[in-house]
Amino acid sequence: MNGYVIGAGALLRTEPRSGIAAAALHAQTDPGIAAGVKAAIVDFESSSSAELSQVLVLAAGWSARRFESEVTLPLLNYGECSLLDVLALLAKATGSSEVHVFARWLPGEGLVAALARFGVCVVAHPLETIAQAALISGGAYTRWPHVVRAA
Repeated sequence: MNGYVIGAGALLRTEPRSGIAAAALHAQTDPGIAAGVKAAIVDFESSSSAELSQVLVLAAGWSARRFESEVTLPLLNYGECSLLDVLALLAKATGSSEVHVFARWLPGEGLVAALARFGVCVVAHPLETIAQAALISGGAYTRWPHVVRAA
């Protein structure tokens, strides 16, 4: 679909209710952006990276089974991991030299520099570039119409 980022992924939650849950996303964005996304994270909630509590990690065009075997299981084997660990693994698994970040915050210089050492570039997009999104996780369906108006 032209202008959509569609794929399988996982919702990652930090402490105190840390966990990982399978997810799928259909997000409408600019066709020029959508065409280049292979690996992405989406943060619908936080206004800064310091507030990060739940993030969606996504591989565009992948099935749930493939995402589980190539991303979720390796993340679970880490035990504890940082955002750097997650993004580096996602880029490696997808074979992408870019990880797209859709959020109300910008990735810090330290994270960008560390990923660059792995040969991964961070492409940041304001969350508002997602016109609407449908997230399916744990049997629940959540729709964000007009993300730009959510705050």
